[in-house]
Amino acid sequence: MPRPSFYLLSRDEIELVYSKALEVLSTVGIKIEDELVKNFLESNGGVKKDNRTLIPEELAKEALKKAPKTFDLYDRDGKHIATLGEGANIFAPGSAAIYIIDHRSKDVRSPLLEDLKNAVIITDYLKNVDAQSTMLVPDDLPPQVRDFSRLYVVIKYSKKPVVTGAFTVENIKFMFDMMKVIRDDFNKRPWAIFDVTISSPLSWSKITARNLYDLAKEGIPAEIISMPQLSATAPATVSGGLLLHTAEVISGTVIAELVSPGSPIIYGGSTAVLQPRYGIPIITAPESVLLSLAYAEIAKYLRLPSHTYLGLSDNKIIDYQAGAETVYSAVLAVLEKFDIISGPGMLENELTQSLEKLILDDEVVGIAKRIAKGFSLSADELLQDIDEIKDGINKRHFLSSPRTRKLVREFHAYSIFDITTRSAWDKREVHDKAHDKVLEILKTYTPTMLDKDLIKRVEEVYASAWKYYNLGNPKLV
Repeated sequence: MPRPSFYLLSRDEIELVYSKALEVLSTVGIKIEDELVKNFLESNGGVKKDNRTLIPEELAKEALKKAPKTFDLYDRDGKHIATLGEGANIFAPGSAAIYIIDHRSKDVRSPLLEDLKNAVIITDYLKNVDAQSTMLVPDDLPPQVRDFSRLYVVIKYSKKPVVTGAFTVENIKFMFDMMKVIRDDFNKRPWAIFDVTISSPLSWSKITARNLYDLAKEGIPAEIISMPQLSATAPATVSGGLLLHTAEVISGTVIAELVSPGSPIIYGGSTAVLQPRYGIPIITAPESVLLSLAYAEIAKYLRLPSHTYLGLSDNKIIDYQAGAETVYSAVLAVLEKFDIISGPGMLENELTQSLEKLILDDEVVGIAKRIAKGFSLSADELLQDIDEIKDGINKRHFLSSPRTRKLVREFHAYSIFDITTRSAWDKREVHDKAHDKVLEILKTYTPTMLDKDLIKRVEEVYASAWKYYNLGNPKLV
């Protein structure tokens, strides 16, 4: 079956980058701000050098051998969703936005817990966005509880897999406890993936280092996110950014596999180019997209599942620029066969989410996936085509063919984009149609809610976390 594909690097180029990344780790090393993790690594083959830890080449290679080449992803209820490591193209909303475009007033503001509930319900409805994310940081909650409160909302209102993450060392335990309520085998049949971000260049904070350590101990998938910004936190060249990215993700893999051999990891990233005039990171800049596509091929070479932030826009509003950036980056991501693609709904340099854009991006994702699917081609089909052509020549069309009537049902079905004639067109812009769809879903759609007994037990764990911080009764939605 012909399928479009994308190849950027030769094998020799990949092996060159890989070998130089190992050299960086063995000579420059990493900084680890958490003493427990630092001491653990240095007790298991890492070499202390001043305030850094060197990772010998053989230690890195052995760790990479132990990392699972594939692992299965499930939903909240235990249903198999995809095998990661085979180019699954699972899309999830861009996560941890600190702003939202209010779908009623159109104002940009800080999100509330109720906004997250609405976003989760919208995503639960969507056909092509396969997973949830803890996509908003609720500003109406105390800072101490914002991370696990986000997971609580997703668990309650959707059965889709979720990409999440912790903001503190302590709170990841509460997040584990909530997941244990749902299923004892939450780590054997995982439905939650946790982002852990290394600070470029080559520095693990206390929080992310300990989160990675704790995830590996529990056997929960860790998505290791390297975020090189070309010219700012990474060299200005794409090759330099690729070298740094490779070294950073490998360093996290080493830690995880030393803690628990066979611990599932995802080779992730969120690359950018620092815009020199305004000092902001541009995720969809051509150089940044090239860097993302290149590191996906390093992940394939290492036979590890991959992740990226694409299928989003750096613009502040939903317009031509937002659509263009979202479409070209989403299509390239599926052709590169990333396993997890974070992006739908996201605007403004990964700062802002929009419910209307979630609706529009679901359409884009469906088109991108259809392109990636390719088409069937065989000798038998071509023989049928010849017969149809002969018949069609006489009729001067193919509309009445039984085969046509069957196959047109399989053409891609649009939900929001306009494909009508001008006379049938309702004259609404696509953004207005998306807005109306948001209102319709929030009014009529029933999300895949958690069982009432399980909700009660999850909320008991949730309440205990609030009590830990002496914050009184928890905010529920």
